[in-house]
Amino acid sequence: MSNSTVLSALLSDLGRLRQLVSVTWNLLLVLGSISGFFGNLYNDLTAFALAMATFFFAWAALLYMTANQNENHRVQARSALYIALSGLALAILAQTVAGLINSAAQGQ
Repeated sequence: MSNSTVLSALLSDLGRLRQLVSVTWNLLLVLGSISGFFGNLYNDLTAFALAMATFFFAWAALLYMTANQNENHRVQARSALYIALSGLALAILAQTVAGLINSAAQGQ
């Protein structure tokens, strides 16, 4: 193996290292801090909870519509509807409650 080949391989690895450091630094700048990370995580989990509650509400509504004359199925579907609505309300109110607690903790 010639010296020029070794030197070019070493320089290409340094280029990759420089690129990795640059990407890592940009990622840290985007996150900003621990509070920024948890803020992003909270927003993502809230969106996920809203999506899941909406899905289960639609599923329970479908179960209720297909229950026909079976009273047992109707009661189970109605119970699932109430639970899905409760989850939907909690997912919607979570942002408000968290904002109230955060502002109270900061003294504003």
